[in-house]
Amino acid sequence: MEFEGRRVLVTGGTRGIGRTIVAAFLKSGAHVAVNGQSAESVESALAGLAASEKDHIVAAPGDVGTMDGCRAAVEAAVDGLGGLDVLVNNAGINRDGPFLEMTEADWDRVLDVNLKGPMLLTQLAAPAMRRGAGGRVVNVSAVTGIQARRNAVNYCVSKAGLLMLTKCAALELAPDILVNAIGLGFVRSALVEEHFSADQLATIVDETPVRRMGEFEEVADLVLFLASETTAFMTGQTVILDGGRIMR
Repeated sequence: MEFEGRRVLVTGGTRGIGRTIVAAFLKSGAHVAVNGQSAESVESALAGLAASEKDHIVAAPGDVGTMDGCRAAVEAAVDGLGGLDVLVNNAGINRDGPFLEMTEADWDRVLDVNLKGPMLLTQLAAPAMRRGAGGRVVNVSAVTGIQARRNAVNYCVSKAGLLMLTKCAALELAPDILVNAIGLGFVRSALVEEHFSADQLATIVDETPVRRMGEFEEVADLVLFLASETTAFMTGQTVILDGGRIMR
């Protein structure tokens, strides 16, 4: 999968899965705009890049839970890269809590970042992608958009909405722009280890047919696959990446 000269915006690209996605696109020859909530977070993430990589990367800070932040990120990407071919809606947050104790603030913030943000970013990015040779949107969702999880009603609803956003955007933006999603299961990370006990993680692995959690690099590989010419006859789809756990 070669992306030589392709222009990519990755939201939530300063750490974790997002940072690995950025690295994979750079390795494949793309020029990448890296989004993070603040200019400081983006600059800190870019500081560790090699000089050769910095020639192919621009900062695109902005809080993607707001219209102003989404507009700032897209404008920085389009201006810095000279256009846009691929949008990866990877940014996401969780603020878990029991259903009866879920606050309006925690509901709103998670829905804003995880669902409203991708909708606004896709709207704003579409004209730039249409001016090029067509585009790709990859939405990083989760299997919790299909399967409920305790103490995460705001997160589950946001990810379910993102799956339907993928279908609706795909219908309206085709054939110029193709829109697909990934339904992630458990991916090994510091964040997962903070939210789940050792016993819970052991149960998760035991319930997963491949007997492990996913890795950042596996997510990045699937993102690049969905953004590539290999999937030129595919839109509106969600690919589940969870080691088979959803089958149980």
